[in-house]
Amino acid sequence: MEIDYKDINEHKIVILHGDMDYFSVSELKNALFKLIHEKTKSIILDLSNVEYIDSSGIGLLVNANKVMSSYNGRIGLLNIPSDVLHLLKLSTIDTIISIYKSEKDIT
Repeated sequence: MEIDYKDINEHKIVILHGDMDYFSVSELKNALFKLIHEKTKSIILDLSNVEYIDSSGIGLLVNANKVMSSYNGRIGLLNIPSDVLHLLKLSTIDTIISIYKSEKDIT
């Protein structure tokens, strides 16, 4: 998995390239928890280049959201491909994590 970063206002955008699965989740976990340990208030994962997510990726999202909420931080998801969005909705992630269709929706 390739990970890039950019800032939009107070949001840290984490741009992912590759699948969020068992084989790549530890790299993503390290990147996310580095930001979490810095008490980043808003982390938004750009999933436009993610074609697949499995239970380990979903578990990481839930865990990161839980830890961030302990210090009033928020995690969000951006530019989710339809197949990935379908999986996230089946797992009800969309009920606990904000989903943005495009960068202009982030405020």
